[in-house]
Amino acid sequence: MPLPLIVVCLLSSACVAQSILPPPPVPPGNPMAPDKVLLGKILFWEEQLSSSRSIACGSCHLPGNGGTDPRAATSLHPGLDGVFGSADDVHGSPGVVHHDATFAPIPTATFGMETQVTRRRAGSMINAAYATTLFADGRATGTFRDPVTGAIVLPTGGALESQITEPPTSAVEMGYDGRTWNDVAGSLATMTPLGLAHEVPDKLAAFINDRSYPQLFADVFGSPGITPQRIIFAIAAYERTLVSDQSRFDRYLAGQLQLTPLEQQGLQRFQVLCASCHTDLDPSVLTTGPVLADFRNIGVRPVAEDLGRQEVTGNSADRGKFRVTGLRNVALRTRFFHNGGASSLTEVLDFYQRGGDFTDNLDPLIPATAAQMTAADHPPLLALLSALTDPRVANEQAPFDRPTLWLEGPLLPRRVGIGTGGTYPMAPRATSVGPAYFGNDVFGIGMDRIAPWLICGVLVNPVGQEQPIPVLGHWLNVSPIGPQILPLTLSLPAANGGSYANWVFHVPPSSIPPGVFWFQWFALDPNGPNGFATANGMRIVMHP
Repeated sequence: MPLPLIVVCLLSSACVAQSILPPPPVPPGNPMAPDKVLLGKILFWEEQLSSSRSIACGSCHLPGNGGTDPRAATSLHPGLDGVFGSADDVHGSPGVVHHDATFAPIPTATFGMETQVTRRRAGSMINAAYATTLFADGRATGTFRDPVTGAIVLPTGGALESQITEPPTSAVEMGYDGRTWNDVAGSLATMTPLGLAHEVPDKLAAFINDRSYPQLFADVFGSPGITPQRIIFAIAAYERTLVSDQSRFDRYLAGQLQLTPLEQQGLQRFQVLCASCHTDLDPSVLTTGPVLADFRNIGVRPVAEDLGRQEVTGNSADRGKFRVTGLRNVALRTRFFHNGGASSLTEVLDFYQRGGDFTDNLDPLIPATAAQMTAADHPPLLALLSALTDPRVANEQAPFDRPTLWLEGPLLPRRVGIGTGGTYPMAPRATSVGPAYFGNDVFGIGMDRIAPWLICGVLVNPVGQEQPIPVLGHWLNVSPIGPQILPLTLSLPAANGGSYANWVFHVPPSSIPPGVFWFQWFALDPNGPNGFATANGMRIVMHP
């Protein structure tokens, strides 16, 4: 399918690029409005939308990483076999430490008290407004239903709205078991807009102007009320502004510049090898649609590990198929394929050149591509793919500008030290849920990998150290001189075969000074060294 070289540009090459893409379609039931877009942008980057107050929609969709999650480079899901370090591991996105409605961390069989990771790599939200279905398996369709009542609100064109309904209530991504959209809306009413973020863009800060969320929603929608539908509609409106259309390739299509000889060669080879699936580079397809509604099995992993599209349709002909992804800004990404199985575009091209890795239900275009592709195609194709980067996306400039998140800053609690085991064969492991800001009444801490029914407690001290020191046969990060001990609790059997203890407490704004505090769990374990076991330490910044 040749890419049409269309569009007569009325601007000179010195002017800002004129878009060669049509505006994204907008469902009539959720019309665009400038203030709605700004509210949606706030909500998209609002970490307090998660129950742990630590994960925003944008945490997994950073513009500078092409709209995907750079953390996927090191974050692993163990895949179907449940074993970390095996061939079916998935590079997914970190979500939340599993916790219940009281914000107490509770270990899972797969991750224990580690941060959970999604079973598929997060896709890009950039240009997602053009897609008719979303998620890798296409389960988010254009028919949007109210997440509370189930009533159809948008019969067509609501794929973005449908997609937004899932993460905030997922116990892996942003929520806890049983969290509902009414819980999401109810908690948001008490939050300060972007209260945990810093370096908020000037336009967003001016729009907030010290208003509360109830005030913002009333002003934007014309009546009081924070409802799930209003939250979803605002976020979707914002995402419809995230159109990447100013790359070198886009400017070439607009007649504003010429591709280099290597890029031109890459375009020619792309038309032969890739354009049948990756139709999003053809402006005429965006005009006539549908775009990126195609599902194919390219043979990345065995079908049994992830059925893909078949999970939605129930059709065995769809086994192992995943939605074809857009290529704009692909060179900014750190992982590729639905499982994050490739770490570079060179690896991706190597994969296509060998015709995929698994043949069950393999799309016939894959071996056909391999038959025509050689190593000589790599340099020109890589040059073309790099020409698809929009500099506004790479530099996170409007409309791709954003706040800096709490998750990215120096206030993030972190583990230190190693701990000392007891009866359980591994050293206990400590974790925390959420930020330790003054007034947070649901700051959760926990410890797993211990024997059951032990008396457990937490040492807390403003005095501690990064490197543990030996004390009575244990490695301690908390100073043993003058620590406070949080109330004692019992360890309970856990799904991962060990046991756990947890504690949720209010971070008082007046009784302690701001600063670094050191936490360390212990368990009275008769068979442990000197009668107890200790977890790794936690360095936690208590802050206003």
